Amino acid sequence: MNLVSIYDTETLRTHGLLVKPSTLRIWKCKGRYAEEGLFIRFGHKLMIDLDVLQKILQREQEKQRQISKRMQEAKNFKRVKN
Repeated sequence: MNLVSIYDTETLRTHGLLVKPSTLRIWKCKGRYAEEGLFIRFGHKLMIDLDVLQKILQREQEKQRQISKRMQEAKNFKRVKN
């Protein structure tokens, strides 16, 4: 576990997360990424697990690659067909 407070913007930026604390609070309230265990309440502070965040980012990047690949294949299919 690599925990960082959502209010520690400098540490979040050094790890490449350019999201405001208000956005992270909204994600927590709406239950976004709750099943992965991104948010952890430690004491009275809301923390995020950077290891879990890294896994989420990798998964989302892979989804975007797959979508891009399918779009490119569809585009090529239309060209070949005509």
